[in-house]
Amino acid sequence: MNKTHDKIRMRKIYFTTGPTELNPEIKSFIAEAIENDICSINHRSVEFVDICKDTVKSLKALLNIPDNYHVFFLASATECMDKIITNCVETSSLHFVNGAFAERFYKIALELNKKAQNIEIPYGESFKFKKLKLKEAPELICITHNETSTGVTIDSNEIYKLKKGFPETLIAVDIVTSVPYYNLNFSKFDCAFFSVQKGFGLPPGLAILIVNDKCIEKVQYLKNNKINIGSYHNFISLYENSLKNQTTETPNTLGIFLLGKVCEYLINYNIELVRQETEVKSEMIYNFFEMSDLGTPFIRNVKDRSKTVIVIDLNEKQNEIIKLLEENGIIVSTGYRNYKNTQIRIANFPQHKTEDVKRMLEILSTVK
Repeated sequence: MNKTHDKIRMRKIYFTTGPTELNPEIKSFIAEAIENDICSINHRSVEFVDICKDTVKSLKALLNIPDNYHVFFLASATECMDKIITNCVETSSLHFVNGAFAERFYKIALELNKKAQNIEIPYGESFKFKKLKLKEAPELICITHNETSTGVTIDSNEIYKLKKGFPETLIAVDIVTSVPYYNLNFSKFDCAFFSVQKGFGLPPGLAILIVNDKCIEKVQYLKNNKINIGSYHNFISLYENSLKNQTTETPNTLGIFLLGKVCEYLINYNIELVRQETEVKSEMIYNFFEMSDLGTPFIRNVKDRSKTVIVIDLNEKQNEIIKLLEENGIIVSTGYRNYKNTQIRIANFPQHKTEDVKRMLEILSTVK
């Protein structure tokens, strides 16, 4: 007979950039969903309409999204990029690229046969738009507010200047690792999107696309002029269903329910306190590496450093550091693409506890 041994599973803490550590209340929220048959209800039912309505209401309250902006439920942030290009661009888009996900947005436009242009700067640098001069205003400007691949952020006021300088141009903003920490003024751009497995601490499989009436007017124009706007998930279908607090097809009902519960949780916890805690944790991590010989923050300009995705150059010590942390139950992300073997990325979202950050830094302080 083979002997089996019970293994005590070390609790892992995920400082990965997404999927990441779950919201601390997620187990109770999932239990509530199961108890109330949330996963079995029809997406045209009164029960689903109530869930959808409550989630949109809580999300708008948490992020201060204006009433004339509409919330669509999709599957991923990448899908959101695809739908924005398809539904908001007849011919031309302009992309500000300083990281891999901004580059993805640009390449999607090219793959969809749009006359996309990019303004690219070295990874790790941020954009300043006050000197921007264009011969011709594009239909759509695409910006990644907080670049998950490099840990660089763009001052939101710089984005607001773009809208002032190009009032007729649609502005689309990737806020995947921005929310809920960054307090953004949604009225200063036309559409934005994020996925829930990062700052909201939810299981993956749900993305949120937020658009204003100007985007709906643009897609209607494209449709009237026989421009391809896609099929099932075009903005018109999504919009018409959203007015009924429904979705185009059977959605990730559990994800929508959980998002609403997490929004309520963050509202009750106090989003301003969340932001203060995020800044404290961020400062702890950056200060540690500024004072340590282990590595250095990738973003040299302090003002351009993300508070939610902290990227550290470790060079030859990277593998040793990742292994040490993992042995102690702490999981971080590697660098992205060209930086995969030389950097680590540390997520700093609301669900990451200050005591866990301290523990991580204590472990790192033992490295010679």
